Amino acid sequence: MSGLYNKIKESPVINRYMSEPAFRTRVSLHITLCMNLLYVGINILSFFLYRSAWFILLAVYYLILVIMRLILARYVRKNGIGNNHTGELKINRTCSAILLTVNISLTGAVLMMLYQERGFEYHGFLIYAVAIYTFYITIHAIVSMVKHRKYNSPVIMTTKAIALSASLFSLLALQTAMFSQFGQDMLIEHKRLMIALTGAGISITVITMSIYMIIKSSIGIRKESSKNGE
Repeated sequence: MSGLYNKIKESPVINRYMSEPAFRTRVSLHITLCMNLLYVGINILSFFLYRSAWFILLAVYYLILVIMRLILARYVRKNGIGNNHTGELKINRTCSAILLTVNISLTGAVLMMLYQERGFEYHGFLIYAVAIYTFYITIHAIVSMVKHRKYNSPVIMTTKAIALSASLFSLLALQTAMFSQFGQDMLIEHKRLMIALTGAGISITVITMSIYMIIKSSIGIRKESSKNGE
């Protein structure tokens, strides 16, 4: 097993992915961008099939993620990572402002969960797999954000912030799935309260994170401008 691991690690692409944060960010950006585009398409198709506003909300949510990741991928393709700090700060500020709009679709989704009992369902053992995956991506997003702070790259931090926001939405989705699977005897008022609290917590986290990044990047841009005598 260790021999197989070493062979995989010796692959130039794998080795580069594991050792270079900039390359890793570029690869993950394109993978998540493709996945989000797929989700947009699936939810738009589902809307035409089932005529439910729920799927439009999900499509809008994933479309916002697509826009942010598309902006980042385009910037990285043209400029790379770590070559233009001011440029990265500007991209960070732009994406942070767009990230604020995630709360529109999030609020709509929470309201539909509360008053139309919309949500997610995973049957059988699938819900356990989804739960493990959701907790993994959430913990990984938090750890990754903390770990990558040392690289002082606004682009990398922006990708991590987007990943964290997406993982938090997945937690909300998992909560509704858990209620659907195991909460048949739970009072509807208690379900609504927990969904509302979770939704509010996620919304506050995303807003706080977005505003913090906007302020920090704006200060950084001003400092860079004064340093360059602009």
